[in-house]
Amino acid sequence: MPFTIETLKESDIEAVVTLFRCIIDELHVKSLEVERLHFKDMYPVEEVKRRLSDKDCIYLAGKEDDKIVAFLFAWISDGVGNIHWMGVMPEYRKRGYGDKLLEEAIKRFTAKGCYEAKLFTYPSEKVAYDLFQKHGFKETAFVDRRFFGVNIVLMVRKIATVPKEHRLKKIVLAGEAGQGIKLMAHALANILAKLGKEISLNLVYDAAVRGGNIRAEIVYSDNPIDVPFFDEADIGLQLSKTLDLTIRAKHMLIDSSACDAECKKCDLKCPASDRIPFEKLAVEQFSSPIFVNMIALGRLLSKIGINIETVNFAAEFPPQFLNENIKAIRYGYTYKD
Repeated sequence: MPFTIETLKESDIEAVVTLFRCIIDELHVKSLEVERLHFKDMYPVEEVKRRLSDKDCIYLAGKEDDKIVAFLFAWISDGVGNIHWMGVMPEYRKRGYGDKLLEEAIKRFTAKGCYEAKLFTYPSEKVAYDLFQKHGFKETAFVDRRFFGVNIVLMVRKIATVPKEHRLKKIVLAGEAGQGIKLMAHALANILAKLGKEISLNLVYDAAVRGGNIRAEIVYSDNPIDVPFFDEADIGLQLSKTLDLTIRAKHMLIDSSACDAECKKCDLKCPASDRIPFEKLAVEQFSSPIFVNMIALGRLLSKIGINIETVNFAAEFPPQFLNENIKAIRYGYTYKD
């Protein structure tokens, strides 16, 4: 029977998620069950259903005789097509289905204006590595297991000329003392550095001795950074209940407690969809406002297109509240209004 590829439909989600979980078990057969659950928990059926309506979601189902035999999970972020997972049932391999899935993904990335495609793979999986190379992906970084808990390879395929606005990225984080801005900034900078990015991090404090505001300015790029300062960021995050109107960003994430449901028509650029009740969510979901920065970090990682499935957060945070912090990051990463 012919092999067909289509956008994942709700009626096929359970079958695709089941196949995804089997692929995780196969890839991590020597890992502890708790480690396998770390990956599986990223794709619960109900959450996958919600993601399908997002314009940046590229979830594909491969079928033979109307049976799910393959899948691909990808997400578009900031001009980059990120392939998170793909797999084919063992008994349907060596039929070129992996090739067809990749070709379809690249076709859709191109149609949506992406300038490159990225993926992570395990160097031990030579068949997958060779498949990606065959389709134009080149290894750009090798990340040692000391950083993410497992050896991984970052592979990139160029699709078009990199637009000037994507060559260097600027992020500003703003909040009050005690909101964990410094911890969040260092964690984000470390994650980006381990992905092979050049990083600049500046922390700016106001004059207050206690209870003042703090701002973190991060610049990252694939190339050396000449000027580590900026007037306007690409993405800004404000956790303060009182907005700092000196912050400038093309796209802003703001704790909704600082804004009413209706826009106040201030100078900040903050689409309503990105006024998020970070503190309220921290209390409701994790019974404490101390997790507000981790929920915000998860949301920020999602915005800039970082695949958190590859991140070893244990290397970034102290052991106290580690599991809760990871859960909060995942919650923020997948949060939908």
